[in-house]
Amino acid sequence: MYRKAGLYLPFYRQEMDFGMSGVPIPRETQARWFMKGALEYLEPIYSRLHEELLRRDLIHADEVPCQVLHEDGRKATQKSYMWIYQSGSDGKHPVALNEYQPGRASVYPIEFLKGFHGMIQCDGYAAYGCIEDVILICCLAHARRKFFDAVPKGRQKRIRLLDINSEQALDEPISTEEDENLFPAEKGVVFCNRLFFKERLYKELSPEDRKAKRLEEETPIWDEFWSWIDTLDPSGGSKLEKAVKYALNHKESLMNYLLDGRCEISNNSAERKAKVYATGRKNFLFHDSVDGAKATAIVMSLVETAKANNLNVYKYLYTLLLYMPDYKNEPAGIEEPLPWSTFVQDKCSGIIDDSLELPENLGTCQFRVPWFGYPCGYSSLTQIY
Repeated sequence: MYRKAGLYLPFYRQEMDFGMSGVPIPRETQARWFMKGALEYLEPIYSRLHEELLRRDLIHADEVPCQVLHEDGRKATQKSYMWIYQSGSDGKHPVALNEYQPGRASVYPIEFLKGFHGMIQCDGYAAYGCIEDVILICCLAHARRKFFDAVPKGRQKRIRLLDINSEQALDEPISTEEDENLFPAEKGVVFCNRLFFKERLYKELSPEDRKAKRLEEETPIWDEFWSWIDTLDPSGGSKLEKAVKYALNHKESLMNYLLDGRCEISNNSAERKAKVYATGRKNFLFHDSVDGAKATAIVMSLVETAKANNLNVYKYLYTLLLYMPDYKNEPAGIEEPLPWSTFVQDKCSGIIDDSLELPENLGTCQFRVPWFGYPCGYSSLTQIY
């Protein structure tokens, strides 16, 4: 599981690696172990994380294509999707979930986010606009990309796309009035860069202070931007026209991040998680079955959530599989195996020797797992009775 979902090694490569160590484990066997472990033992944790995500005020969402070879009623060449959902900068424990679906229709995020009534940070994809009782916050990076694509190729090298998460200090971009030689598309990029530069300055502020600064210093930039947009009359079908239409069509949602200091100006957080899956997809290429796709979604969700909560990913998966066979029918203690519980943080942080963490040793362990529910010295109902 760790190699497949954490290091992105497909089973055929693992088969070769195990073989060179003198341990012949066919890829088919690995796939069965992977799916059984995920769908039978890890799915309850995934479901609880899903419940936690729906309780938040802010969610980032994105989707990335994938391929499933064997699915009833569908050809192997048809495009499927891995949907990405992640908690926002709300100061609570981070949650990152993947969900496999055979398509990209609005019904899928509507169903997954049923019961959620907060803010959704996303790109301009229309499916998110079909979700009721939510506030959409459109990604400015997507709007900026439209303007950047409209810049002539020979001039694109002169432009630097600013990012608030850059490790290097950023120079304040020039205003559109300071360089009269800018092409219209370049001016669009500059407006966006000015907003990204401001966001970097507010990155360490509290949500309340960030909102106040945004309203004071970024609102005038937006007013200037929309006034400039009104002066444009791009030729029909041009890339600049597409950029202008995109901005106008998402005018309200592009500015909705001003409503709450916890919101971000872009959806780069979910984009990065989508790239994590895309990295794995480049290696394993496709999913053989729907169960395989769902199992991968579950394990990658636990891996990414564990990373976000500063856990040793291998140790976390190991610990879950060690205890979940007894726990899965005891849902009352579901909080303890979550990535931020005291039990998990103590056992799964840093470099830990798991040589004594074996199933046969559970009955003589020196600690009692609160959610485990059995008297100390017993590891299963079978031993008790």
